[in-house]
Amino acid sequence: MQAPKLEKNKCSVLTVQYASGVVVKNDRTIFQKGDDENKVYQVFDNFIEAKNFIANFIRLEPLLECSIFNDKGEYLSTYNINGEE
Repeated sequence: MQAPKLEKNKCSVLTVQYASGVVVKNDRTIFQKGDDENKVYQVFDNFIEAKNFIANFIRLEPLLECSIFNDKGEYLSTYNINGEE
């Protein structure tokens, strides 16, 4: 699974279960082979918006972790209940 290519400066966020690394879709159900990959990534206008979303999200969903990717699909960072990895 590859992060989507986006407009300049936008970022995507991928969410997984913290303990297992299993990918979850935006509706928090487990992603399974054959599922639509577009339902896995959430898109934000910039890194700050993505990071702010994750900070709030992790407080509500501490068993999940989120990774941010840039507009080229390159990995930037991962956050979970323990902070940045």
